[in-house]
Amino acid sequence: MRKFILPLLLLLVSCVDDKITPEGALKAFVEARIGSVVSKDFVLERVTGRMKQSLENMPEEDFNKFADQRNINKDSFKVLSKSCQAEQCFVTYTIGFKTKHEIKPGFNSEVKKIAELNKVDGKWLIADVSNIKTYLEATEAINPLE
Repeated sequence: MRKFILPLLLLLVSCVDDKITPEGALKAFVEARIGSVVSKDFVLERVTGRMKQSLENMPEEDFNKFADQRNINKDSFKVLSKSCQAEQCFVTYTIGFKTKHEIKPGFNSEVKKIAELNKVDGKWLIADVSNIKTYLEATEAINPLE
C-alpha cells in the first residue's frame, strides 16, 4: 500500500498549478509578456489596484508600446525574497533579458524589482511593481552621434 501512496503524492504535487502562488502568478505574467504582444484584456485580468487603474486610463498608443515586447528575449527570472500575509505579498525578483534590434545587437539587461500582489477572489493579482536597480550592458559600442 505504501508503494502506491508515495507515487500518488508526487503526482499530485507535480500537477499543482504554479499560478496559485504569488511567485507563480508573477512568473507566468512576466513570461507571457516577454517576446510577444499581449492584449489589454490579458493584462487587466492579471492586475488590480493602482496598476489596474493606471492601465485602464492609459491612452491606447501608450498601452500598445507597453504591451509590445517582441524585441526582448528572456534570459532569467529569479525570486530573491518574499514577504507574505494572508491577502498580500511582496516579492523581490530579478529578470534578465536581451533586447534585439533588426540590424545590430541590442543590450543585455538585468532589473531588480519589487512586486506587490494581492489575493482577489482566490487569485493572486499584481497590484504594483517598482524598479529597484537596473543594470545595462551594451553588446557593442554606442555611437552618440547616431
